[in-house]
Amino acid sequence: MILLNYKVLYRKYRPDSFETLVGQNYTKKILKNSIINNKISHAYIFSGPRGTGKTSTARIFAKTINCLDNSSGEACGKCYNCLNFADNVDIIEIDAASNNGVDQIREITNNIKLAPTMSKYKVYIIDEVHMLTESAFNALLLTLEEPPSHVIFILATTNIEAVPITILSRCQRFEFKKIKASDIIDRLNYVAKEENIDIDEEAIKEIAYISDGGLRDSLSLLDQLSKDKDKITVEKVLDEVGSVSMKSIEKLMDLVEDCNHQQIVETLDEYRSLALDYKNIIKKIIDVCTNRAKDIVINNQYKRLTYDNYKEIVFELADSLNKINVNIDSYSFIELILLKYINFSKASTMVKPLKDEAIEPVIVEENKTKQARKDVIKDENIDTNIVDIRINNCFVDATKSLKLKGIEQWNQFINEDIPNEIKGLVMDSSLELASDKIYVIMLDDLNVDEFNEKNEIISKLFKKIMKVSVKFVGINKQLWDEKSNKYKEDIKKGIKYEYIEEGKSKKDTELEKFAAKVFVSDKIEIE
Repeated sequence: MILLNYKVLYRKYRPDSFETLVGQNYTKKILKNSIINNKISHAYIFSGPRGTGKTSTARIFAKTINCLDNSSGEACGKCYNCLNFADNVDIIEIDAASNNGVDQIREITNNIKLAPTMSKYKVYIIDEVHMLTESAFNALLLTLEEPPSHVIFILATTNIEAVPITILSRCQRFEFKKIKASDIIDRLNYVAKEENIDIDEEAIKEIAYISDGGLRDSLSLLDQLSKDKDKITVEKVLDEVGSVSMKSIEKLMDLVEDCNHQQIVETLDEYRSLALDYKNIIKKIIDVCTNRAKDIVINNQYKRLTYDNYKEIVFELADSLNKINVNIDSYSFIELILLKYINFSKASTMVKPLKDEAIEPVIVEENKTKQARKDVIKDENIDTNIVDIRINNCFVDATKSLKLKGIEQWNQFINEDIPNEIKGLVMDSSLELASDKIYVIMLDDLNVDEFNEKNEIISKLFKKIMKVSVKFVGINKQLWDEKSNKYKEDIKKGIKYEYIEEGKSKKDTELEKFAAKVFVSDKIEIE
């Protein structure tokens, strides 16, 4: 007779102390402090995604509070209770998915009156507690209201919304987060080394990505892939789970950028023929689009698709996960969404849209008149225009870090719930320059004047929503190119920009400086 002694990896490497528990640092800290300070609650509820350590933490907590030497907040691992924890009859684990009736809860109610057999506390760990029936919840509620001092309940759930508020209000609640990919990678490397598993680093990264924050899932997949002795490569991982590499998805989105509709269709047909899991494909496209949108915001550069384009693709794909069903080919759905962005670039916060050549003659003449007026002002060397003054003053104190911060604030502002008349003005805009007092905003020609007329209103609204007090000035591309190029030339010539008080011209400012040298009086008036 052959004994099956093999233990699956996620069980073999299940943490047995707070020190070996991966992730959940905040929860570990609070629980350890409660043990150190002897402030143990009678009921806890651990909620969060599967495979993030809820049940493991419950077992570790149960072990530690019953340890005979837990003054450090950790189980000593040497006392009688620690050494016999696996066989401790006072630690009762219940799977509510299969034991969800009122009879099971009433059995608990009857047994909690009995003192622990070998421990300080009798601990009931109820996994997937949201699966209990309504009558079972009512019976549990009665137990939670006045439990004996030697009883502790730890409830675990992946669906906190399904747990009645009456239960939640009687528990200390801990939210378990998805485990960081870097932590999962470190753990997989450790297990692979311990088990002599030959695996590529790229394969480990792919497993960590696929597990989506669940350490148990990642260990299960590693276990599954290690059944044969061949080296585990990223290709082997992708074949096993029915997915494709991030490089392949990057190439797919490059095809969208390049408007190559034929190869987009061919690529998705290839995914379809390989029977790849469309959910994995959608998730990876979302991740690639999110990263590209972030890159646009940070670097203020883009190819054809804009920040808003990528944002819309993400939202549409995420929404498609709820709409795709057996009657709709999932890859056709993805195809339709991506093809929508071929030869199309919606005006967005990061793009300056091309002008329609068929603009009404009246508008063209109006723009010519406005430009002519600006040219007259420039020729007369009179810089009383608030636009010119604020651009000048922004150049005085502008920095790259302030610009990056300003871009983030401005993009957040224009996506907030602001009045439609303001929303219409600012949606097709981008921040080009920023100091700590002034933001220079580039807009479409037709919106510049109205923006500057309403810039005080916009400033007040921005301060109310973003809690930041700055002045704004709107410009078009032509004026920005002119001002920025002149600034670069002046810097090369060693010309220093100086702050101009609003309402005064450069000529006034220079005259004041001259008068200050000639006259001693502090009070200077210029007529």
